[in-house]
Amino acid sequence: MKIRFFLFSIMLVFSSARAQQTGNYFEWGRQMEMIAGVMEQVLNNYVEEPNPEKMGADAIKGMLRRTDKYTRFYDEQQMFDQRLRQSGKVSGIGVRIRANDQGLQIRDVLPDTPARQAGLMPGDVIVEIDGTSLQDLSARQKDKLIKGKPGTEVRLKIRRDDKTFETLIRRRILEQDAVPYFGMLDGETGYIRLRKFTRSASREVQDALVELKNKGAKRIVLDLRNNPGGLLSQAINTVNLFIPSGKLVVETKSRLQKYNKKYFTKKSPVDEEIPLVVIVNRGSASASEIVSGTLQDYDRARIIGDTTYGKGLVQRFFPVKYGTYVKITISRYYLPSGRLIQKRDYWHRDAQGNITAYKRDTTAFYTEKGRKVYEHGGIAPDVYIPSDTLWPVVKHFINQDHVFDFFVHYIRTYERPASPEALDERALAEAFIRYARDHDMEAGAPWLQKMESAFQKVRTQIKNEETLKGLENELQMAHARLQNQLKSPGVKSQLGIEIKKMLLQYYFGDKVTEAYLIRHSPVRKYILKK
Repeated sequence: MKIRFFLFSIMLVFSSARAQQTGNYFEWGRQMEMIAGVMEQVLNNYVEEPNPEKMGADAIKGMLRRTDKYTRFYDEQQMFDQRLRQSGKVSGIGVRIRANDQGLQIRDVLPDTPARQAGLMPGDVIVEIDGTSLQDLSARQKDKLIKGKPGTEVRLKIRRDDKTFETLIRRRILEQDAVPYFGMLDGETGYIRLRKFTRSASREVQDALVELKNKGAKRIVLDLRNNPGGLLSQAINTVNLFIPSGKLVVETKSRLQKYNKKYFTKKSPVDEEIPLVVIVNRGSASASEIVSGTLQDYDRARIIGDTTYGKGLVQRFFPVKYGTYVKITISRYYLPSGRLIQKRDYWHRDAQGNITAYKRDTTAFYTEKGRKVYEHGGIAPDVYIPSDTLWPVVKHFINQDHVFDFFVHYIRTYERPASPEALDERALAEAFIRYARDHDMEAGAPWLQKMESAFQKVRTQIKNEETLKGLENELQMAHARLQNQLKSPGVKSQLGIEIKKMLLQYYFGDKVTEAYLIRHSPVRKYILKK
């Protein structure tokens, strides 16, 4: 019965499409009839009872896979979560998680949340949710189980080291500020960290801007690093804080005339003269690129950092049935100079069906003052500062989760620090190095692994003792080089900062962490350069 109802629903969607797209009706009709026919044959003939919900979901996923990664189907719970995120809120228990083979590993427990009150800690692994084992589920299935509407309860089975226990936690609404931190970097430089373009983003930036000006700020730094975007309206309103009314911010273009639009600033700016720096990196996308790119096109801001992500597409949600929605890419957006910053070309795939990247265009576009800028491939900064400045050995310790393991060890071993200043970077780095040696973490460094693996492969084939001894000496020297790197002030500094960042986030939250990070960021010297 469920299958028949699902087939009927498909035909309803199809008939609606017919009314709007008569030109493609025949081909659409042929394909839809085949889908319905296959499902009907499965219903009538399959050896086991078919699961209509899973079959329908797989059919939808398969269809949307031929579009782009932003065109997606949302069930009722996912749509509820999406609406909350747009308003700067989430419904949950207050943990950051990562899926692994056992279940969901807790990476952080946010202050003043149900999870913190229940005694959950980083390093804990959620192995069951409401009696369902997570071991054989996909990452998306695991994530879906832990989410739910505010006020609902969730029973978790937790594994901590070699012990297992259960806890019952009530989900609630958790607020997330679009601007987690703003402050003065020196006597005349105001700094604003904008995390995401939620519904309150432009208002929060405006409030921060006004307060910083009242504190004597003579120039402003807007930090959009790792800001994935959000609402187009908030990007336009944020640009409007710095440029006058009536200026083109972005133009959207589509095959459908109704989505071809131009968006202009509508209000008087807060300040169209104050010197402005915008920081971006490879994690700055979509609305972040509209803000940074438009301010660059009008020569209103100096853009510093790394080249941005390159997402020049606009999506909109459309209702389907039973509280479900589909998010569809409806247009591309173009900046005031006329350039498109989209990096990946989802519509002209190679012979194997793989997505390709646009070739970075050599055609020049021009800013308001005549500077050359280019399209395809994100926003190129005016001052390039690489995102990745970590020493290889530090990256190794982070990527292998050794830094996280030490973080877990620290919070389970030591008392809560009395203040952020009580956490000393040098002492943390030294403690980590001792911990790494005690747990044989140094041996896993990538270059040592490669050398040791190569040595083990050839040692039985080498007849000459001198050659063998020479290779053994090379391996010993590689170990010595690693030890020397660990003594380097630069390595110790980076390790100390990475560990302190995690501890500050756990003990003191976003505001304190963001203030600390900007004080220790490589971009700081470029920001404060007069």
